[in-house]
Amino acid sequence: MRYVYLILALICFNIYHVQAQNSRQLSGTIVDSTRLSLPGSNIKLKNELGDSTVTIADVNGKFSFPSVKGNKITLVITSIGYDGLIKHYTLQPDNKPVVLDPIILKSATKQLGAVTIVGVNPVVFKEDTVQYSVSAYKVRENAPIEDVLKKIPGLDVDKDGTVTAQGKQVTKVRVNGKDFFGGDVLSATKNLPADVIESVQVIDDYGDQANLTGIKTGEPDKILNFTIRKDKNYGYFGQATAGDGSDLLPKKPGVDNDNRYIGLLNFFKFKGDQQISVIGSINNTNVNTFSYGTPTGGGGGFGGGGGRRNAARGSSSSTVNRDGITDAHSIGLNYRDQWGKTLSVYGSYSFTNNTTFTNSTTFQENGSATRSTSNQISQTTTNPVNHRFNFNLEWKPDTLNYLKVTPTFTYSGSDVTSYDSVSSTRQEVINKAYTSNSVSNTSSPNYGISGFFNHRFKSTKRNLNIGFNASSVKSYEFDNPINKYTIGVSSVPAYQYVYTDSRTNSYGVNVSYLEPIGKVSYLELNYAFNHSFTSSDKETDTLYTGNRFHKYDLLSNNYNYTFTTHRFGLNYRIIETKYNLTLGIGGLPANLEGINLMNNVSTKVNTFNIVPAASFNYTFSRSQALRFNYNGSANQPSFSQLQPVADFSNALYPVQGNPDLRPEFTNNFSLRYNAFSFQSGNMFLIGLNFTQTNNKVVQNIITYRDFDEAVLTANPSLRNLQNTNFINYLNADGYYQGRANFIYSKPWSERKYTLRVGGQVAYTNNIGFSQDVDSLNNFTPIAKNIAKTLTLSPQVRFRVNIDDIVDAEAFSTLSLNKTNNSLNTVPSSNVKSIDLGINGKNYVWKDWTISYDYTKTLNYGYSGSIAIKNPNIFNAYLERRFLKDHRGTVRLAAYDIFNENTGYSVINNGSVRTESNVNRLGRYFLLTFTFRLQKFSGKAPSEPNRGFRGGNGGGRGNDGPPPGGGPY
Repeated sequence: MRYVYLILALICFNIYHVQAQNSRQLSGTIVDSTRLSLPGSNIKLKNELGDSTVTIADVNGKFSFPSVKGNKITLVITSIGYDGLIKHYTLQPDNKPVVLDPIILKSATKQLGAVTIVGVNPVVFKEDTVQYSVSAYKVRENAPIEDVLKKIPGLDVDKDGTVTAQGKQVTKVRVNGKDFFGGDVLSATKNLPADVIESVQVIDDYGDQANLTGIKTGEPDKILNFTIRKDKNYGYFGQATAGDGSDLLPKKPGVDNDNRYIGLLNFFKFKGDQQISVIGSINNTNVNTFSYGTPTGGGGGFGGGGGRRNAARGSSSSTVNRDGITDAHSIGLNYRDQWGKTLSVYGSYSFTNNTTFTNSTTFQENGSATRSTSNQISQTTTNPVNHRFNFNLEWKPDTLNYLKVTPTFTYSGSDVTSYDSVSSTRQEVINKAYTSNSVSNTSSPNYGISGFFNHRFKSTKRNLNIGFNASSVKSYEFDNPINKYTIGVSSVPAYQYVYTDSRTNSYGVNVSYLEPIGKVSYLELNYAFNHSFTSSDKETDTLYTGNRFHKYDLLSNNYNYTFTTHRFGLNYRIIETKYNLTLGIGGLPANLEGINLMNNVSTKVNTFNIVPAASFNYTFSRSQALRFNYNGSANQPSFSQLQPVADFSNALYPVQGNPDLRPEFTNNFSLRYNAFSFQSGNMFLIGLNFTQTNNKVVQNIITYRDFDEAVLTANPSLRNLQNTNFINYLNADGYYQGRANFIYSKPWSERKYTLRVGGQVAYTNNIGFSQDVDSLNNFTPIAKNIAKTLTLSPQVRFRVNIDDIVDAEAFSTLSLNKTNNSLNTVPSSNVKSIDLGINGKNYVWKDWTISYDYTKTLNYGYSGSIAIKNPNIFNAYLERRFLKDHRGTVRLAAYDIFNENTGYSVINNGSVRTESNVNRLGRYFLLTFTFRLQKFSGKAPSEPNRGFRGGNGGGRGNDGPPPGGGPY
């Protein structure tokens, strides 16, 4: 028997020896035409025996096949964005390892039918851009692009729709590189259908000039750019939603439990370069279509809202966390086209008319020699009206010249009525209590124009850029506060009529010239000039009778001020394929002048700052990049911080500005590192930021105590100030803030499961001042408080995403806000909250969807002066798709089922700590019907389609406007 074993062992050895003699290791590198590696490239090997195997290039574009049989092989190489390539090789008849010469792929110029693309590169890193492929993050057909953003590592979407990227808020949205509705974030993320989007780009944007010239200065904004799929660039998409609902409770006096209604309309038309979009909404479910520069918009879905600190981040909740209850009306139009060969135009108009009711409770603690607190209950109704129009003209007559001009117009106005009940204490004794009724209205039209011209010199790398801007803002405001004291002496007039008429005119110009001094090096000269003039005429009447106005000079003001800056700079730049470097130096003189026309008293402050400039970007590969940036800037004080006359419109905190304030100067340092593995799909991002400000404008709280009667007799004006906190402003050095954020994402099983760990930590060294006026009218020395605040918000998420079965996420988030104060009269605080939750959608019986969203919030560390709960927020809906091509959808939804939706916040600012809670829209039920129509022509990209993303269509390819195609 042992002979049999010996024979079998010899046979196996010979088979292995023969195989070893006929196999070898084959390796190589995939690069583009600039010799930059192409990680994630797909390489398929076929040999003469008919065998085949597939591998993917690593982060350095390298690939390897460990055991290649035969001497004749064929490689099929594909990479997203590049033409596929087929290469044939004849190898030497031996078993020596083979290292191929670098294989070069050319940028894609047409769609190849001979090569099948297997898989999708989810992420590509560029110098200032991280690009995500939408098809790598599956959502159901007709879903808004916001649903995709929630799945992308490094992006975060709050319940209010606010988008953050690498810990920084996204401030603008573009479509195919052009502003969409003036860059309004929520109008795009909540309304654009994911079906038509090819990729999402997160861009560090330095402005139009930098995009054109590559010359970057200042701190970049985070913006999103959505690129439209080529097969969806001809056609239209329309969607309308109507809904009605109620909280199903009897109507109670003073309680908002009216019926709920919603009506939404979205329409998008794409015809090559021409794009037309119309979106609108009518509802009383706190859904806003436009944000107007604030993260409180919404639209397009059944959610939105202004999330507070303790909102569960990244949840797909439909509970609206915007403070108050809003009745919203809005409509908007966005237009883009190419007029001829040289002129591109795009612009938008939007309108909103909302009414919001808020009911809030606020507790405030002030640090001074004697501890004081205040409690305030407020009810406010606000009716803001906004118009916004902007238009862009881009003229490019040839390859050397470019001109962009942007005229703008905005109008904002509001009518506000409020009721406040306030009590304040000193040394635990109530010293003042009063009620305040106020009516106010404002109107503010704003006219502006901006633009820039760029000229690239022929046959050289010289570049000249000229930018300009001008604006005129007129503001009119009327206030009528009426105060009634029940305890203590009034510190403000009981009755006031306040008229304020102001205007700010500003203009600026900047010039930069780039001169090559080598193959990759440049010198840049730049100059920027900015000038603004503000005039404000404020008239106050405290004795209004009938229709007669009595001007009270002590509370009236006519104040003008100008702020002028010049910035000179010289930069040295190196621009290489894998890295670029900027080193420079600049000077920034600033002039701030003010004059009080009531008494002809003027002030003048001149400053000069040396501004070094530095930035370094290094691209290790298309999946790994490092970036460092430094910049400095001057910031002028606001009008309220400068004007020298006391403002008693807020009885709790009268304010008087300081005309001797100096402009702030801020130094900002940032460092960012990105890494992505095309093989595993793991992603790691980390960002560090440090900000330091000289001459920081901070509050000085002056506390007036009880005065001796002799002092009051000698100074009658002090009688109303006793037991009052008065706000003034001072400059202070020592302010700084450091922030760090990171995200690690690990998917597996073809991204069916994803674990995300991330968070943000910040440390702030803030400054505040306080000062007491004793019983003899003597000012005590100014006391400086240093408030050291640590905020920490780690989070863990686990997502399950199985096509057409389930899309769910469990999450846990900790929010910590801890402040230690150097003055022992200012109490420290340690407030934290924990969010635990799960949200998701289950797809059953093909056309049914069950959605759920539950968040439990645990709050700790509040003072107990306001009512704090640990709310359970639970939302759910049942949805059914029907009609041909799923054109119709009916949904029955329940929001805030436990009726516990309330907002809480805590703010530490120098010597003042503020806690508050505010009402939000509570429990209600809503039945909605949605109808969709869309028709696109062209062939969809080759990719798996298992009921997600839609993407059907017919007709010709992508070479021009097709003749037709049926709706689906």
